[in-house]
Amino acid sequence: MMPIPLDRALMRTIINIEHPLSPSLLPMILRGAAQAPFFFCPLLCYNFPVMEKVVLGFSGGVDSFYAAYLLKSQGFTVFPVYFKLLPDASTEKAEKSASILGLKLTVIDLCDEFRKQVIDYFIEYYRMGLTPNPCAVCNRDIKLKYLYKLSEELKANYISTGHYAKVRYFHKWRKNLVLRGKDRKKEQSYFLSVVESFVFQKLVLPLGNFTKEEVIKRARALGFPFESESQDVCFIKGHYTDFLEKFIKSRPGPFVLTDGTPVGKHKGYYRYTVGQRRGLGISYGKPLYVVSIDAERNWVVVGEKKEIQKGVIYVRNVNWHLDYEDVKKFDNIQAQIRYRSRPVEVEKIDYLKNGIYCVKLAAKVEAPAPGQVCAFYSDELLLGGSEITTEGEVGWKEVL
Repeated sequence: MMPIPLDRALMRTIINIEHPLSPSLLPMILRGAAQAPFFFCPLLCYNFPVMEKVVLGFSGGVDSFYAAYLLKSQGFTVFPVYFKLLPDASTEKAEKSASILGLKLTVIDLCDEFRKQVIDYFIEYYRMGLTPNPCAVCNRDIKLKYLYKLSEELKANYISTGHYAKVRYFHKWRKNLVLRGKDRKKEQSYFLSVVESFVFQKLVLPLGNFTKEEVIKRARALGFPFESESQDVCFIKGHYTDFLEKFIKSRPGPFVLTDGTPVGKHKGYYRYTVGQRRGLGISYGKPLYVVSIDAERNWVVVGEKKEIQKGVIYVRNVNWHLDYEDVKKFDNIQAQIRYRSRPVEVEKIDYLKNGIYCVKLAAKVEAPAPGQVCAFYSDELLLGGSEITTEGEVGWKEVL
């Protein structure tokens, strides 16, 4: 199947038939008729207009497959879209998955955009000694951005993905917001934290009330040939340092303590991440951890564990999903500095200047890495996302 360029204004509509509603859903729809034009379906725990169009990001994996099944079962006209992100990517799996559900696939070539927005960003952040988060950036600048754009071109009411998270409308703020998904091991709201909230106003997340195990089991029952899925960065085969070597010149340099004392030699600063302990190859009297990376001087700064534990972090490029004045009214806010890390209570958030915020935590966190995403929550509710930075230390002293 030849990819269809996104910039064609008249992108062909592959699906143009209305799928029949499941008889088991008719009672729900009839009960919801009094609230027309919306009906309530416990399966998705969300209010949707009946027989509306939805543009679905469709990789062909088990998550997008079952999301498509749920949407189709609800009576939506589903437009599954495969974003071709790499030149050698195959659409075969996605086409087969769509065919099981009686859907035809649209393929959009975003290789150039993906290279510029995600791959180049990944390389540049490592070059600067930062820790990138390509999945979060891809969601913001590729997947949800172009799903939204496609929905506008196709005049579709909704966009959808297979993320394990929830979307709910809040009357208080008159907008949709994202919440954590049911599956605490797989829930993915963190990766949506840097997405602008206007996108959520069209977003449907069918898998928010399912666990991954439930989705796999149900998809298999529908004939989906589930296989194990890779958790690695999608555009890298092998170790990420081997990939980076093609773009960043490897120069040995010193490991130094925080006071500047040399304690060894490293093989290239981009091979190390903040908080790393294993693989340093330093002979020292006590365990050492990577405290920071100074790309300009080609230093990898190391220290004891207490030196990577921080009770205050600084963030920039903050993307609040509510007005900041509304955020400040919450008396329980948590910060999550990595996808797998446990959220920590926030005692205080202060705006400094130049887009920098200072976040005082109720407990110390280990190795908040500059460049990494910090997401903010109030219990289940996602309030926004940001990028951890080392800027602002003087500013914090000013607001204490």
